[in-house]
Amino acid sequence: MDKEVVKKNSAGSLATINLRGDAGKGAEEIKSDDVSTPILKILHQLSPECNERDPKYVDGAKPGMIYAAGFTQLIDGNEGLNVVIAHSQTRYPEWQERGDSASAPVGTHLEIPADAVEEKNGRYRLPNGNYVEKTAYFYVLALVEGEPRPAVIAMRSSNLTPARELNNLIKNLRFTDADGSFNPAAYSAVYNLKTVGKTAGSKQVLKLVLNIQDLCRNLSDKLRQSLCLEDNQRQKQILRDQREYYL
Repeated sequence: MDKEVVKKNSAGSLATINLRGDAGKGAEEIKSDDVSTPILKILHQLSPECNERDPKYVDGAKPGMIYAAGFTQLIDGNEGLNVVIAHSQTRYPEWQERGDSASAPVGTHLEIPADAVEEKNGRYRLPNGNYVEKTAYFYVLALVEGEPRPAVIAMRSSNLTPARELNNLIKNLRFTDADGSFNPAAYSAVYNLKTVGKTAGSKQVLKLVLNIQDLCRNLSDKLRQSLCLEDNQRQKQILRDQREYYL
């Protein structure tokens, strides 16, 4: 059977679109609490992003890579990801037993509840059957293809050790000027995050390795403007969305 090809006649020349000139248009009313902040995670063997049969599968994802759903690329764990840290904090989110499905925390504690009983790996059991889990949060700018992208690193369990190491690097960083030595702001250094396999008992786990990559003595205006990550609404959003994004 013969096929007919229908060609549409142009009603006039197309207008030239200036994408740079239109930058930001259409998003003027999107506020910080209208979006979620990407949460960086280490991909494991059982991560859904690595399972081709899972709806969350990401093409090319492999265990050991660093991933955030809001980024457009996977980060090779051997090469690592450079980040600038805007803020560090420790919290104790309260969880119901997870079972077979993910859920949001039922609350967040600033300190370990007085009636909690310590179990292991930073987990504490409450009388109501829930548990709280010590979690270190780092609000960062991830430098992806040269562009600063806001993100969060949530570290618990076996990654509490590298979290303490990172906090030590932040606290012990020193600059020297005409008035002597001082501890600069957390965002005064660029840290490189890599992943490494490590045996824990009978299991092979992935952990972060952190090193100072560079010092930011003179931050660009663009980077300074992007460092407003301690916003309460942003933190609340992160705590709501964090369940499946733990490292």
